[in-house]
Amino acid sequence: MKTTTLIFLSAALSVPAIADEHSAEDAKEKICISSNLVRNFDGLDDQHVFVEERSKQYYLLTMQFRCNGLRHAQAIGFKDTTSRICNGGFGEVVFRERGIGPNRCRIDMIERVENKDEARAIIEEREQWKKEQKEREKAEKKKQKELEKAAKEAAEE
Repeated sequence: MKTTTLIFLSAALSVPAIADEHSAEDAKEKICISSNLVRNFDGLDDQHVFVEERSKQYYLLTMQFRCNGLRHAQAIGFKDTTSRICNGGFGEVVFRERGIGPNRCRIDMIERVENKDEARAIIEEREQWKKEQKEREKAEKKKQKELEKAAKEAAEE
């Protein structure tokens, strides 16, 4: 885990909050992180950050979209309208990776987790769900094409 270098920026953002379809339950619970309590962070991939507070509370932050370079972040900060980043708010992760200026990505969801392993398990579960969803969509498209082909052949007879 990296030692946290925090930068906190306050600014009003005009991006609306968008809830992940798998996060309805978490979106209902207001979860906030105070920037001055963050002790460590780890960019788990280009869409997720694991955060440890000084009080040994752990969080999984999910970005709205993939954020290139997030997994290699050397420093991290938050940008929001207040000194806290809250679930369903307007927060952004601001980060720097080696040799590249600051980047920022909108936070879509904040979840409490027991540890980094649980955070990784949540990410894996979502990736598996997305993969299965794509396979279902692909099978449905194939079935639809077969039905259209059969209907066309029946119409030609």
